[in-house]
Amino acid sequence: MKKKKAVTGPKKGDPEYDALIEDLSEIAKSIIALGETAAKAYEPIVSDLINSHCKDHMEIQRTMDYLLDFGGNPAVLQLFKKLCRYYFPLDPAATSDYVGFYLEQWEPEKYKKMIKAQKRKKK
Repeated sequence: MKKKKAVTGPKKGDPEYDALIEDLSEIAKSIIALGETAAKAYEPIVSDLINSHCKDHMEIQRTMDYLLDFGGNPAVLQLFKKLCRYYFPLDPAATSDYVGFYLEQWEPEKYKKMIKAQKRKKK
């Protein structure tokens, strides 16, 4: 039986490796810039929902959905938390779900611990 040859990618110092790192760096910069743009775009939306004492669950949840897309950006995360604090008295269950969605997507280790703790409580 023949052994399969391991496929290796470019190695550090190779031109292909350097090009790959450069491409990844540009992608990372674009993602960071997109998150910053999202924070600037959603700040007035979140403020308006809160300042107008919005009770429209669909509008609040739609905004939370959009914020979750950029939850890796610290400024967007602050907006998400601010909106969660506002929404919690209106709908604690939905707010808890959204916190879970955030953890599942952006902090999976914390999410796994939370799920384990909930399972232990039920026993």
